Amino acid sequence: MREPMEAKKDKLRADLVRAKEKASEWQARVRDIERQITECENTEILQAVRSVAATPEELRAVLNMIRAVNEPSATNIGKEN
Repeated sequence: MREPMEAKKDKLRADLVRAKEKASEWQARVRDIERQITECENTEILQAVRSVAATPEELRAVLNMIRAVNEPSATNIGKEN
């Protein structure tokens, strides 16, 4: 009765090895897809920036204004509504 249990454990160990290999393959695929998405987003951003007829200084000023609007002001930190 000992032998069938050993065979079952060996089969399970082999299944575990295969499953871990598949998991590694999928994790690598996920990283690759995330990298491709980032590249697409960066390309889209570059195209949008290049399509604007403005100097680098003007673009920087616009981005700074956007950041200022999106950041919480120091005077509102800690205050309750």
